[in-house]
Amino acid sequence: MTPINTPEVSVCVCAFKRPLLLMQLLKSLATQTLALSRFEVIVVDNDPAASAKAVIQEAAQSYPELLVRYEIEPLPGISFARNKTVALAKGELLAFIDDDEWAASNWLSDLVGNMTGQIDAVLGPVIPQYPAGTRSWVIESGFFERPRFVTGTLIGSRHCRTGNALVKAGWLKARQPAAFDLRFAHTGGEDYDFFQWLETRGGRFIWCDTAVVNEAVPLARQSLNFVFERCFRTSIRYWREAYAVHPQWWIVHKASAGLIGGAAFVLIGALVLPFSAGKAVQLCCKGVKGFGRAAALTNKVFVGYGQEQ
Repeated sequence: MTPINTPEVSVCVCAFKRPLLLMQLLKSLATQTLALSRFEVIVVDNDPAASAKAVIQEAAQSYPELLVRYEIEPLPGISFARNKTVALAKGELLAFIDDDEWAASNWLSDLVGNMTGQIDAVLGPVIPQYPAGTRSWVIESGFFERPRFVTGTLIGSRHCRTGNALVKAGWLKARQPAAFDLRFAHTGGEDYDFFQWLETRGGRFIWCDTAVVNEAVPLARQSLNFVFERCFRTSIRYWREAYAVHPQWWIVHKASAGLIGGAAFVLIGALVLPFSAGKAVQLCCKGVKGFGRAAALTNKVFVGYGQEQ
Protein backbone atom coordinates (compact mmCIF):
# COMPACT_ATOMS: atom_id res chain seq x y z
CA MET A 1 0.00 0.00 0.00
CA THR A 2 1.16 3.51 -0.74
CA PRO A 3 1.06 5.62 2.45
CA ILE A 4 -0.45 9.09 2.41
CA ASN A 5 -0.34 11.64 5.18
CA THR A 6 -3.62 13.50 4.85
CA PRO A 7 -6.23 11.94 2.58
CA GLU A 8 -8.90 14.27 1.27
CA VAL A 9 -11.62 11.65 1.70
CA SER A 10 -12.09 8.79 4.15
CA VAL A 11 -14.43 6.08 2.89
CA CYS A 12 -16.16 4.60 5.94
CA VAL A 13 -17.35 0.99 5.81
CA CYS A 14 -18.97 -1.09 8.57
CA ALA A 15 -18.59 -4.82 7.96
CA PHE A 16 -20.51 -7.73 9.46
CA LYS A 17 -20.12 -11.28 8.15
CA ARG A 18 -20.51 -10.54 4.43
CA PRO A 19 -17.02 -11.29 3.10
CA LEU A 20 -17.91 -11.84 -0.57
CA LEU A 21 -19.86 -8.61 -0.79
CA LEU A 22 -17.13 -6.73 1.08
CA MET A 23 -14.58 -7.89 -1.50
CA GLN A 24 -16.87 -6.68 -4.28
CA LEU A 25 -17.04 -3.29 -2.58
CA LEU A 26 -13.26 -3.03 -2.19
CA LYS A 27 -12.80 -3.95 -5.84
CA SER A 28 -15.13 -1.11 -6.86
CA LEU A 29 -13.19 1.32 -4.65
CA ALA A 30 -9.92 0.26 -6.26
CA THR A 31 -11.28 1.30 -9.67
CA GLN A 32 -12.44 4.80 -8.70
CA THR A 33 -11.63 7.60 -11.12
CA LEU A 34 -10.72 9.76 -8.13
CA ALA A 35 -6.98 9.25 -7.63
CA LEU A 36 -6.28 6.55 -5.04
CA SER A 37 -3.82 8.91 -3.37
CA ARG A 38 -6.73 11.21 -2.48
CA PHE A 39 -8.65 8.80 -0.30
CA GLU A 40 -8.35 6.11 2.34
CA VAL A 41 -10.73 3.28 3.17
CA ILE A 42 -11.69 2.61 6.80
CA VAL A 43 -13.19 -0.83 7.40
CA VAL A 44 -14.54 -1.50 10.88
CA ASP A 45 -15.48 -5.11 11.49
CA ASN A 46 -18.36 -5.48 13.96
CA ASP A 47 -17.65 -9.20 14.27
CA PRO A 48 -15.29 -9.95 17.22
CA ALA A 49 -14.20 -13.09 15.36
CA ALA A 50 -12.69 -10.83 12.67
CA SER A 51 -14.52 -12.50 9.78
CA ALA A 52 -13.53 -9.64 7.45
CA LYS A 53 -9.80 -9.89 8.13
CA ALA A 54 -9.08 -12.43 5.39
CA VAL A 55 -10.86 -10.21 2.86
CA ILE A 56 -8.76 -7.21 3.86
CA GLN A 57 -5.58 -9.26 3.47
CA GLU A 58 -6.67 -10.50 0.05
CA ALA A 59 -7.54 -6.95 -1.04
CA ALA A 60 -4.10 -5.75 0.04
CA GLN A 61 -2.55 -8.27 -2.34
CA SER A 62 -4.95 -7.60 -5.21
CA TYR A 63 -5.09 -3.81 -4.91
CA PRO A 64 -1.78 -2.67 -3.37
CA GLU A 65 -2.39 1.01 -4.20
CA LEU A 66 -5.66 1.09 -2.26
CA LEU A 67 -5.04 2.37 1.27
CA VAL A 68 -7.19 0.27 3.63
CA ARG A 69 -7.21 0.55 7.41
CA TYR A 70 -8.89 -2.29 9.29
CA GLU A 71 -10.09 -2.35 12.88
CA ILE A 72 -12.46 -4.48 14.96
CA GLU A 73 -15.29 -3.00 17.02
CA PRO A 74 -16.16 -5.69 19.58
CA LEU A 75 -19.26 -3.93 20.93
CA PRO A 76 -22.19 -5.14 18.80
CA GLY A 77 -24.35 -2.52 17.13
CA ILE A 78 -24.24 -0.33 14.05
CA SER A 79 -23.74 2.93 15.99
CA PHE A 80 -20.60 1.59 17.68
CA ALA A 81 -19.13 0.53 14.33
CA ARG A 82 -19.98 3.79 12.56
CA ASN A 83 -18.55 5.87 15.39
CA LYS A 84 -15.29 3.96 15.21
CA THR A 85 -14.98 4.70 11.47
CA VAL A 86 -15.44 8.39 12.26
CA ALA A 87 -12.80 8.26 15.00
CA LEU A 88 -10.28 6.58 12.69
CA ALA A 89 -10.95 8.75 9.64
CA LYS A 90 -8.33 11.37 8.71
CA GLY A 91 -10.07 12.95 5.74
CA GLU A 92 -11.79 16.32 5.64
CA LEU A 93 -14.69 14.58 3.93
CA LEU A 94 -16.19 11.27 5.03
CA ALA A 95 -17.88 9.05 2.46
CA PHE A 96 -20.22 6.33 3.71
CA ILE A 97 -21.05 3.12 1.90
CA ASP A 98 -22.28 -0.24 3.22
CA ASP A 99 -20.60 -3.63 2.97
CA ASP A 100 -23.40 -5.03 0.79
CA GLU A 101 -22.97 -2.25 -1.78
CA TRP A 102 -20.52 -1.45 -4.55
CA ALA A 103 -19.82 1.85 -6.27
CA ALA A 104 -19.67 3.03 -9.87
CA SER A 105 -16.16 4.09 -10.86
CA ASN A 106 -17.14 7.79 -10.84
CA TRP A 107 -18.81 7.58 -7.42
CA LEU A 108 -16.26 9.43 -5.29
CA SER A 109 -15.22 11.94 -7.96
CA ASP A 110 -18.85 12.98 -8.54
CA LEU A 111 -19.63 13.27 -4.83
CA VAL A 112 -16.52 15.36 -4.22
CA GLY A 113 -17.22 17.48 -7.29
CA ASN A 114 -20.62 18.48 -5.91
CA MET A 115 -19.36 19.38 -2.42
CA THR A 116 -19.10 23.15 -2.08
CA GLY A 117 -18.57 25.56 0.79
CA GLN A 118 -22.32 26.05 1.23
CA ILE A 119 -23.12 22.31 1.25
CA ASP A 120 -22.58 20.00 4.22
CA ALA A 121 -23.43 16.63 2.67
CA VAL A 122 -23.86 15.16 -0.80
CA LEU A 123 -26.16 12.16 -1.24
CA GLY A 124 -26.54 9.79 -4.16
CA PRO A 125 -28.79 6.95 -5.36
CA VAL A 126 -28.67 3.36 -4.13
CA ILE A 127 -29.90 1.02 -6.86
CA PRO A 128 -31.19 -2.40 -5.76
CA GLN A 129 -29.77 -5.37 -7.65
CA TYR A 130 -31.97 -8.45 -7.65
CA PRO A 131 -30.57 -11.97 -8.11
CA ALA A 132 -32.08 -14.71 -10.24
CA GLY A 133 -35.14 -16.17 -8.59
CA THR A 134 -36.47 -12.83 -7.38
CA ARG A 135 -40.26 -12.92 -7.19
CA SER A 136 -42.26 -10.36 -9.12
CA TRP A 137 -43.96 -8.81 -6.06
CA VAL A 138 -40.57 -7.81 -4.65
CA ILE A 139 -39.87 -5.56 -7.64
CA GLU A 140 -43.46 -4.40 -8.17
CA SER A 141 -43.87 -3.32 -4.54
CA GLY A 142 -40.93 -0.93 -4.86
CA PHE A 143 -40.00 -1.68 -1.25
CA PHE A 144 -36.27 -1.70 -1.92
CA GLU A 145 -36.38 1.38 -4.17
CA ARG A 146 -35.45 4.85 -2.91
CA PRO A 147 -36.42 8.28 -4.26
CA ARG A 148 -34.10 9.91 -6.79
CA PHE A 149 -33.69 13.57 -7.70
CA VAL A 150 -32.06 15.74 -10.33
CA THR A 151 -28.41 16.47 -9.58
CA GLY A 152 -28.13 19.73 -7.64
CA THR A 153 -31.50 19.36 -5.88
CA LEU A 154 -31.50 20.42 -2.24
CA ILE A 155 -33.03 17.64 -0.14
CA GLY A 156 -34.20 17.29 3.44
CA SER A 157 -32.90 14.95 6.11
CA ARG A 158 -35.69 12.42 5.51
CA HIS A 159 -33.98 11.50 2.22
CA CYS A 160 -30.54 11.12 3.80
CA ARG A 161 -28.93 7.77 4.61
CA THR A 162 -25.34 6.59 5.00
CA GLY A 163 -25.61 4.00 2.22
CA ASN A 164 -24.32 6.65 -0.18
CA ALA A 165 -23.27 9.91 1.41
CA LEU A 166 -20.36 12.36 1.58
CA VAL A 167 -20.31 14.48 4.75
CA LYS A 168 -17.96 17.19 5.98
CA ALA A 169 -15.92 15.61 8.75
CA GLY A 170 -16.21 18.62 11.04
CA TRP A 171 -19.89 17.96 11.68
CA LEU A 172 -19.33 14.28 12.49
CA LYS A 173 -16.43 15.05 14.80
CA ALA A 174 -18.30 17.89 16.52
CA ARG A 175 -21.36 15.97 17.65
CA GLN A 176 -21.06 14.84 21.25
CA PRO A 177 -20.94 12.38 22.84
CA ALA A 178 -20.90 10.60 19.46
CA ALA A 179 -21.77 11.28 15.83
CA PHE A 180 -24.19 8.36 15.73
CA ASP A 181 -26.47 8.03 18.75
CA LEU A 182 -25.97 4.80 20.69
CA ARG A 183 -29.70 4.53 21.32
CA PHE A 184 -30.02 3.29 17.75
CA ALA A 185 -27.16 0.78 17.91
CA HIS A 186 -29.47 -2.22 17.56
CA THR A 187 -32.57 -0.72 15.97
CA GLY A 188 -31.06 1.21 13.08
CA GLY A 189 -31.93 4.79 12.20
CA GLU A 190 -28.70 6.21 13.61
CA ASP A 191 -27.90 7.77 10.23
CA TYR A 192 -31.33 9.38 9.86
CA ASP A 193 -30.98 10.72 13.41
CA PHE A 194 -27.60 12.26 12.57
CA PHE A 195 -28.88 14.04 9.48
CA GLN A 196 -31.89 15.33 11.43
CA TRP A 197 -29.52 16.71 14.05
CA LEU A 198 -27.39 18.33 11.36
CA GLU A 199 -30.42 19.83 9.62
CA THR A 200 -31.59 21.51 12.84
CA ARG A 201 -28.19 23.22 12.95
CA GLY A 202 -28.49 24.66 9.47
CA GLY A 203 -26.94 21.77 7.54
CA ARG A 204 -27.65 21.73 3.81
CA PHE A 205 -27.80 18.58 1.71
CA ILE A 206 -27.58 18.23 -2.06
CA TRP A 207 -28.30 15.34 -4.42
CA CYS A 208 -25.89 13.93 -7.01
CA ASP A 209 -27.75 11.47 -9.21
CA THR A 210 -24.66 10.35 -11.13
CA ALA A 211 -22.83 9.08 -8.01
CA VAL A 212 -24.42 5.65 -8.22
CA VAL A 213 -24.10 2.89 -5.66
CA ASN A 214 -25.55 -0.60 -6.18
CA GLU A 215 -27.01 -2.67 -3.36
CA ALA A 216 -27.39 -6.45 -3.27
CA VAL A 217 -30.90 -7.62 -2.35
CA PRO A 218 -30.38 -11.29 -1.43
CA LEU A 219 -33.23 -13.77 -1.59
CA ALA A 220 -33.05 -14.07 2.21
CA ARG A 221 -34.39 -10.51 2.48
CA GLN A 222 -37.13 -11.06 -0.05
CA SER A 223 -39.73 -12.25 2.42
CA LEU A 224 -42.87 -10.67 3.79
CA ASN A 225 -41.49 -11.18 7.28
CA PHE A 226 -38.40 -9.06 6.50
CA VAL A 227 -40.41 -6.37 4.69
CA PHE A 228 -43.09 -6.00 7.35
CA GLU A 229 -40.60 -6.20 10.23
CA ARG A 230 -38.55 -3.36 8.77
CA CYS A 231 -41.67 -1.24 8.19
CA PHE A 232 -42.81 -1.88 11.76
CA ARG A 233 -39.41 -1.12 13.29
CA THR A 234 -38.78 2.09 11.32
CA SER A 235 -42.28 3.36 12.10
CA ILE A 236 -41.77 2.75 15.83
CA ARG A 237 -38.44 4.58 15.74
CA TYR A 238 -39.91 7.59 13.91
CA TRP A 239 -43.00 7.93 16.10
CA ARG A 240 -41.14 7.55 19.37
CA GLU A 241 -39.06 10.55 18.41
CA ALA A 242 -42.20 12.47 17.41
CA TYR A 243 -44.08 11.59 20.60
CA ALA A 244 -41.20 12.85 22.72
CA VAL A 245 -41.86 16.45 21.66
CA HIS A 246 -45.68 16.56 21.49
CA PRO A 247 -48.48 16.79 24.08
CA GLN A 248 -50.47 13.77 25.25
CA TRP A 249 -53.61 14.57 23.23
CA TRP A 250 -51.59 14.70 20.01
CA ILE A 251 -49.94 11.36 20.83
CA VAL A 252 -53.27 9.66 21.52
CA HIS A 253 -54.72 11.06 18.31
CA LYS A 254 -51.81 9.85 16.15
CA ALA A 255 -51.63 6.42 17.78
CA SER A 256 -55.38 5.88 17.42
CA ALA A 257 -55.33 7.02 13.81
CA GLY A 258 -52.46 4.63 13.19
CA LEU A 259 -54.42 1.67 14.52
CA ILE A 260 -57.56 2.48 12.55
CA GLY A 261 -55.70 3.39 9.37
CA GLY A 262 -53.41 0.40 9.73
CA ALA A 263 -56.31 -2.02 9.88
CA ALA A 264 -57.94 -0.33 6.87
CA PHE A 265 -54.79 -0.56 4.74
CA VAL A 266 -54.27 -4.23 5.60
CA LEU A 267 -57.88 -5.01 4.71
CA ILE A 268 -57.64 -3.19 1.38
CA GLY A 269 -54.34 -4.93 0.71
CA ALA A 270 -56.01 -8.31 1.21
CA LEU A 271 -58.75 -7.33 -1.25
CA VAL A 272 -56.22 -6.18 -3.85
CA LEU A 273 -54.03 -9.29 -3.52
CA PRO A 274 -55.76 -11.37 -6.24
CA PHE A 275 -55.13 -8.60 -8.77
CA SER A 276 -51.64 -7.33 -7.83
CA ALA A 277 -49.35 -8.85 -5.23
CA GLY A 278 -46.98 -5.87 -5.45
CA LYS A 279 -49.76 -3.35 -4.78
CA ALA A 280 -51.08 -5.52 -1.95
CA VAL A 281 -47.66 -5.48 -0.28
CA GLN A 282 -47.47 -1.68 -0.67
CA LEU A 283 -50.82 -1.27 1.10
CA CYS A 284 -49.97 -3.75 3.85
CA CYS A 285 -46.69 -1.93 4.46
CA LYS A 286 -48.69 1.24 5.11
CA GLY A 287 -50.89 -0.74 7.47
CA VAL A 288 -47.91 -2.14 9.38
CA LYS A 289 -46.48 1.36 9.71
CA GLY A 290 -49.81 2.44 11.18
CA PHE A 291 -49.59 -0.32 13.80
CA GLY A 292 -46.07 0.95 14.51
CA ARG A 293 -47.59 4.23 15.71
CA ALA A 294 -49.33 2.40 18.53
CA ALA A 295 -46.37 0.12 19.29
CA ALA A 296 -44.21 3.24 19.68
CA LEU A 297 -46.02 3.86 22.97
CA THR A 298 -44.37 0.76 24.46
CA ASN A 299 -40.80 0.45 25.73
CA LYS A 300 -40.02 -2.72 23.81
CA VAL A 301 -36.78 -2.66 21.80
CA PHE A 302 -37.04 -4.15 18.31
CA VAL A 303 -33.60 -5.33 17.24
CA GLY A 304 -32.68 -4.86 13.60
CA TYR A 305 -28.87 -4.92 13.62
CA GLY A 306 -26.32 -7.40 14.84
CA GLN A 307 -28.11 -10.23 13.07
CA GLU A 308 -26.93 -12.08 9.99
CA GLN A 309 -29.05 -11.37 6.93
